[in-house]
Amino acid sequence: MTTLMKETLSKSSIYMPTPARITAVRTFTQAEKMFKLELPSGFSLDHRPGQFVELSILGIGEAPISICSSPSRSNGHFELCVRSVGKLTEAMHRLGRGAVVGIRGPFGRPFPVENFRGKDVLFIAGGLGLAPRAP
Repeated sequence: MTTLMKETLSKSSIYMPTPARITAVRTFTQAEKMFKLELPSGFSLDHRPGQFVELSILGIGEAPISICSSPSRSNGHFELCVRSVGKLTEAMHRLGRGAVVGIRGPFGRPFPVENFRGKDVLFIAGGLGLAPRAP
């Protein structure tokens, strides 16, 4: 890790991306890929269901992407399902294992899962919400 990365990580600003390394890429379709990412040692995403991150690629830009992995099964990783539809997502699709991207977040209001315990819940998924539900 470079000195600049260490200095960036030590700042606690929601405006500074944290570098995350791609540890695996799974292709679902020509347009959709699942990326498994890992933050630097000692950092955790600490997300809750329903939240998203801002994904950035230096020189390309930034875009909001929903987190599709369970926070209780993170084991130091999190997953993003990315559909190639614009400059940033097309650039993301060209990246492979070992590449580093910027992550800010998590952002957004999480689902109040504690209110659903012991109740029947119906999930309706659309768009990329279907991909993480696939076996």
